[in-house]
Amino acid sequence: MELGRSLPASTPHASAGLGWLLRLKAAIIRNRLSQLVNQSPVKLLLVILFIGVIWAALYFVFDEAFRFMRRFEQPAAIAIPYVFHVFFVAMTALLAFSTAILSYGALFGRPEPSFLLATPNPPRHVVSVMYLESLFFASWSFILLGIPLMAAFGEVQNLPWYFYAVFAVAFLGFVPIPGAVGLLVALVVALWLPKQARRMLIYAASAAIILLVVWWSRLWVAASESSGVWLHSFLGELQYLKAALLPSTWVANSIRAAVEDKPADAAFYLFVTLATGLFFSWAAINIAGAKLLVAFGRAHLITHRARIRSGRLSRWFTRIAFFYAPPEMQALILKDVRTFLRDPSQWSQLAILFGLLGLYLLYLPRSRPAGFDLPWTGLICFLNYGAVTLILSTFTSRFVFPMISMEGRQMWLVALWPLPRRQAVWAKFFYAITITVFAAMIVTALSIRALNLSFALAAVQVCATLATCVGLCGLAVGLGARLPNYRETNPGRIASGLGGTLNLIVSVMLVAVTIVLFGVVCYNLVSTGDLNQLERTDLLVAAAIVGLGLATAVISMTVGVRAFRRQEF
Repeated sequence: MELGRSLPASTPHASAGLGWLLRLKAAIIRNRLSQLVNQSPVKLLLVILFIGVIWAALYFVFDEAFRFMRRFEQPAAIAIPYVFHVFFVAMTALLAFSTAILSYGALFGRPEPSFLLATPNPPRHVVSVMYLESLFFASWSFILLGIPLMAAFGEVQNLPWYFYAVFAVAFLGFVPIPGAVGLLVALVVALWLPKQARRMLIYAASAAIILLVVWWSRLWVAASESSGVWLHSFLGELQYLKAALLPSTWVANSIRAAVEDKPADAAFYLFVTLATGLFFSWAAINIAGAKLLVAFGRAHLITHRARIRSGRLSRWFTRIAFFYAPPEMQALILKDVRTFLRDPSQWSQLAILFGLLGLYLLYLPRSRPAGFDLPWTGLICFLNYGAVTLILSTFTSRFVFPMISMEGRQMWLVALWPLPRRQAVWAKFFYAITITVFAAMIVTALSIRALNLSFALAAVQVCATLATCVGLCGLAVGLGARLPNYRETNPGRIASGLGGTLNLIVSVMLVAVTIVLFGVVCYNLVSTGDLNQLERTDLLVAAAIVGLGLATAVISMTVGVRAFRRQEF
């Protein structure tokens, strides 16, 4: 009995519990940061530099927007509060979706939870640690957009210091609210999606198609309305964003109270936001903790019928999408397709980035029903091309570059196939180019439709986007084969290594050059006053973009194939 009583006191749970897990997680994060500083200082400096550039650019945009709105007193009094309402509503959806993806991966996609569940720690402690980690990583998008917005608004309005304090506290209280919703969504997916995957996917796809058709029809109706009727309808729709029960309304009201020097109202809304965030987090953690063991088992349970159905679907998709590849190459591509579909971190990030850009392009015609004049059309077309290519550079650097390195440990199995090493590298390229072109062309088509571009400028944009896709994919696959890392099993760490950093730098340089060249074409067409009249110089610049992308892909793939054929495993 004495031994039985003394045993729980010696366990980490009894002595420290949740605090022990939090200290362990903090130590892991510190070790990863020190490893990043020691092994990849260039990568860290580039990340800091890019964040600084993004903050500076966003601050400039927000500053100019707020200064422009201040020129008109009455419209500014109406429009500025809507800025915060729209911002926090958008962040609610983005944070909930991001936290759901991260929480699902942290709880059911890593070996760490299975180890922690075998310890005396209660499941809710495991959920708490993973939930805080997911909140930390999901809130980076909020920080990236919120800090420039806060700084620009405070500078333009010449607000006192406590405005920034109110904004920071509102941020801390607001983030757990959509985060708790995301945690519950991840739990529901783990509990029910493995058993009802086909039915839920059919329902989700049907709902998405119906919403898209309704939205698109409303765009056509809005385009035919007059500016006054459209503006009245637009402001009427925004009234729903100011509903009293929305957490985004509480945060916006606390900021507005701080601006209007009403500390009591600001404190009230801050208290409501903080209390709701704490309650939602407590409820979500306890619900997820109570169902974690069941959800963990169901998330790792795939029935034989579901496996057969998933295999048929991925095989059918591979045969259609990669019809141009030889059959033996399709077998290797099929493995990458299944990895892509089973890894939420890949398709979710691509869906989030291009989805947000697609929503912006769908809503763009409503912002000016009468259409854009010539300079604005050229500028928006140029910015859209830059956004698409930058997203492609981040995706290829993060997910395409590590593909060759991830094959290193299984190369003995790949070597048994009737497939030369050269074709194995080209299979990776075909897979990457098909995925990126499919996503990029959808957004590019939406951009052309939203701006009603002329045939000449649309053709240049399509050709430039395709050439950039080819160049980025060839660069990522070629450098991935030339500078592999077969000792690492984490694709994120492979992408943050020396080869991944070099690939990111070269990819950004390639995108920067193509953006400048595409900007020259847009500027020349706007200067001539006709977007459908391509001069000889414009054709040469467009040919230079296509040639640069193709040359980059050919050179990179040649170097990569040569190095991969000489590699010893």
